[in-house]
Amino acid sequence: MVVSGGRMTKKTNRSKKSNLFWRIAVSAVGAALVFLAALHMALFFFGETAAARVSTRRVGGADDGKPAGQRYEWSLDYTFRDENGILHSGHTTRRGGDLSVQTDSTVYYFPFAPFLNALAGDAKPGIAQLLMAAAGVFLLFVMNRKQRRPGRPANSNRPPAEPGDYDDSVEELFHQDDP
Repeated sequence: MVVSGGRMTKKTNRSKKSNLFWRIAVSAVGAALVFLAALHMALFFFGETAAARVSTRRVGGADDGKPAGQRYEWSLDYTFRDENGILHSGHTTRRGGDLSVQTDSTVYYFPFAPFLNALAGDAKPGIAQLLMAAAGVFLLFVMNRKQRRPGRPANSNRPPAEPGDYDDSVEELFHQDDP
């Protein structure tokens, strides 16, 4: 830290603000990943199902590095009626082949909040949700762990010793058993 006349310089202050911004931004991404993974799992286990009408549209160019069945990005728009007969819609993307993409015709939703919904393939528990949750927890952990100060043990609650101060705590323990 650069101190000039008892005050931090603007450069250090700007650096702290920048670090705080990135810490908040990356933490928000981590929290969003955990939330989305938990939401999809909760939709599968606690949500209602409904039949969906799905329309597909191929977007973008071919990715020749992928297998034939995954060369294109497809946009899937779907609509469904909840248990009260109200029409709701949703959107997702999937990888697919040249002429078609595999779609589901079932949607999971919460009756109390039908705007929280997902196609059956997205809500089904799998490795994708576990990886998404693990990535989110990792980002939250990395960005919010306590930073150690140099020269101080991680689990020490005692203030650091002053230079020239003699720490005789070990000697006291050694002489505790003397008669």
